[in-house]
Amino acid sequence: MIQQIFARLLLKVPGGNAFIAMIVIVLFPGCFDLDSNLFNNTELKSYSLSTAVIPDSMRTEISLTSQGKKIYGYFVDAPVPGEKNIILYNHGNRDHLQFYWDRVELFYTMGFNIFIYDYQGYGKSEGEPSEAAVYSDAIAAYEYVKSRGYNDGQITVYGFSLGGAPATHLAARVFSPKRFILEAAFASTSVLTQSGSLLDLPSSFFMNGVYNNAEKIKDITSPVMILHGIDDKFIDMEKNGTVLYRNANEPKLFIAVPGADHSQVPWKMGVTAYCDTVKNFIRK
Repeated sequence: MIQQIFARLLLKVPGGNAFIAMIVIVLFPGCFDLDSNLFNNTELKSYSLSTAVIPDSMRTEISLTSQGKKIYGYFVDAPVPGEKNIILYNHGNRDHLQFYWDRVELFYTMGFNIFIYDYQGYGKSEGEPSEAAVYSDAIAAYEYVKSRGYNDGQITVYGFSLGGAPATHLAARVFSPKRFILEAAFASTSVLTQSGSLLDLPSSFFMNGVYNNAEKIKDITSPVMILHGIDDKFIDMEKNGTVLYRNANEPKLFIAVPGADHSQVPWKMGVTAYCDTVKNFIRK
């Protein structure tokens, strides 16, 4: 409400948007801090992961090198020996892989091998997050998966929220995975900027990264599945998920989940329905 009042008052002032932006940024710096929204990381000295679903014996902590920095991840063996498919999971902006361990547990119950990793500056990983860094981190994760003997036709790339950017970069610029899945991903930072403020300012005003997933997805030749919550208030479905789907090549599938906010897709779909959907898409 305060932002709207300032916008209405200052639109008449010479200098237009630039002047408004200066006042709002000075008075309300937290309102437009997209960097903190995208990179909301917590440093860890060690990971503490639940063993309720995945026993210690089925997972291995891995360290990799990205841009000269050490990053960390976990490789999880499928519950049944001999499984050839693996999910390379690119997690969201909130915290670290430990926070997303419940997602790994879902993939494990589907019967897949999984590799999840922390971007630079997240969890135990060294460095600072940036667009170039997350792309480098994703490539390091992919190269690790390949080093374990998996070929491109056995790898599914999955990106959630912020993780949609490194996932899209991998599938569009690095290799063609067996399947490509996005959940609650954004089209570009330009869309985030325009939908997250009252001012029509370029995304470069707020951050250096472009993260143009909507353009990159045009180059992906793998089968694509996009899931998005209809009630997502952080990354609006119509301006992001539907745009990504429209730009994607066939074959493609779009699943709009009623009642789901940003992080609720599996649970609003129903865990069984979600697991069956992902499993069938990968194995089809």
